[in-house]
Amino acid sequence: ELLERGCNVTIVEKESNLGGNSSKATTGIAAPGSSIQKAAGVTDFGSDLTGEGGAAEALVKNGPKDVEWLTTTLGVSSELVLRLTPGHGNTPRTIGTKTHFPGAVITYAAIHVLGQVAQGKPDRLQIISSARVTKLLNVGPKVIGVELTRESGAVESLKGPVVITAGGYAGACERGSVLAKHAPGMVKFPTTNDERANGDSITLGQAVGAGTANLDKIELTPTAAVLPGQADAQFKVVVSDAISGAGAKVLDAGGKRFCNEMASSKERVDAMAKSKGPFRLVIKAKQAQSVQWLVDFYTQRKVMKKYSSARELASEMRV
Repeated sequence: ELLERGCNVTIVEKESNLGGNSSKATTGIAAPGSSIQKAAGVTDFGSDLTGEGGAAEALVKNGPKDVEWLTTTLGVSSELVLRLTPGHGNTPRTIGTKTHFPGAVITYAAIHVLGQVAQGKPDRLQIISSARVTKLLNVGPKVIGVELTRESGAVESLKGPVVITAGGYAGACERGSVLAKHAPGMVKFPTTNDERANGDSITLGQAVGAGTANLDKIELTPTAAVLPGQADAQFKVVVSDAISGAGAKVLDAGGKRFCNEMASSKERVDAMAKSKGPFRLVIKAKQAQSVQWLVDFYTQRKVMKKYSSARELASEMRV
């Protein structure tokens, strides 16, 4: 958008590639009132979200046009599909993709477009990868640029307005981390965030007086998978809520349903706390057809397992 408005832009990325944790997003983007909903005959004013705070209100107000701009600019509109997912009642409002991770489809398309611009108009866009911003440069309360360290160890400064587009911090659980400071009760839980989400951008902002909000508001996900032989692993693979939206059921150790699979993450997590695990997410083969690529992905990585019948599953569960 900055490029469209005539700005010259420099992107500084600490990893070797752009995309970050967003490239792994498996479910989609919720956008009440989107054109894909209207095309499907779905009327959605997002009224159930407006009481959730400023961010939710902004989503309801700006989400549809923002998603429309993003997907049109990146040329991925034909790959989109409307999904019903947990936390949104009976309203299909999550915009996913027909195949592949939605996060990967969006971020890789963005990387391609940005790469073309950087190559064709290097005076307008420069992409610096494998470089870490170590300091925000400021004069009083005004940020005027950044100091960065390249992979070679070279240190340099860039001057101009700064937009920080990172904020994840649940991938770092050590003492003194953003997570430990603001939500110490969460440190004991495994995480579905990798080491890239370490809160360094938050620390950079705080160092020059930036305000923060809701850092203690951490959501536990009910679909973090425990892989065979890795029960104690700190990092967990999260199973997409698109599978729950397609009809999957959550069973307790006795093989019984104990929650509404379409409820919010908090409601499902709370129900798990009152029930006996291990828990299993089970979906019929016919229901899985709408998310077959996801099921195949998880099966290949031994996150999910195929059974020939409910009897075979029950036998393994000993129920």
